[in-house]
Parts: sequence; C-alpha cells; structure tokens
Amino acid sequence: MDTSQPFTVSRNTIFKTLICNPSTGWSIWIVSLIGIILIAIGCFVDIRYLIFGFIVILTIIPTMAFFLFVNYMFASEMVANLLHHSVEKQQDRYVVHIFRPANPEEPFEKDKTWIESGRFSLLESNIMKRKSTAQYDVIFFKDSPLSVLYIPRF
Repeated sequence: MDTSQPFTVSRNTIFKTLICNPSTGWSIWIVSLIGIILIAIGCFVDIRYLIFGFIVILTIIPTMAFFLFVNYMFASEMVANLLHHSVEKQQDRYVVHIFRPANPEEPFEKDKTWIESGRFSLLESNIMKRKSTAQYDVIFFKDSPLSVLYIPRF
C-alpha cells in the first residue's frame, strides 16, 4: 500500500464520505426524510405541507450540507487528505507523508519534484471502521491526527 507519487483526494469524494457516514450525515438524512414526508402529505391533504416540504428540501438541506462541508473540510483531521500526500503501510501503522512542491512557481505537472514537509503515524489499533469505494479504501480512525484516511486503489 505504498504510493510513490503524491496524491490528493477530491473534495467531492470527501463530501460523499461525510454524507454517507452515519456519524456526520445523520441530520441531513433525517431532515430529508421529514421533507419527503411533508411533500407526500401535501399531495393528499393540504398544499401548505407541499410548499413547506419543498422549502425544507430546496433550502434547508443544501444549507445544512454546506455547513457540514465547511465544518469538516477545515478541520485539522481532514486537511492532510486535501494536501499532496502519500501513504506507507508498515507493520502496525500507516505513515502519512505530506509533500509540497520543490518549486512552487512551476505549473502543476504529473512528474513534479516534491519535498516532504511533514509526516505522522496512524496506529492500526485506532481503526474504527474500513470502507471500500471504487477509487479508495477509506479508513476511519479514533484518537488519531486524522479521522479519515483515503488510500487509492490500484
């Protein structure tokens, strides 16, 4: 599981993980269910429920999703996934190497030279859960510098 070339995880992928994770996205799913129930009631009982259901679905849920996104994207536990990094699997830990470009003025290229600017370890004993997606193996940690670690699938 050693990645030689530094990679980043897209914000879209992280947001999907946040929404689908019950510990972070539960409030959005409950409010969505309430909005759908209000729309269903509005179709059969009174149009005011229908209007209020659409208000919930079209305004309240996107606002909640925005605050969820901002709250977790700026958390220190998530920043390493947004920076260029590589992951090295050792015996009982994952070592995350964070990189910065050797020449910041140089335009982004695939084979750019990188300088390691930080490193930290995540113990396997702190793993809460694992999840596999099409592009990544996602590992959730407790009591670690990162709460979520994305490892690309090759």
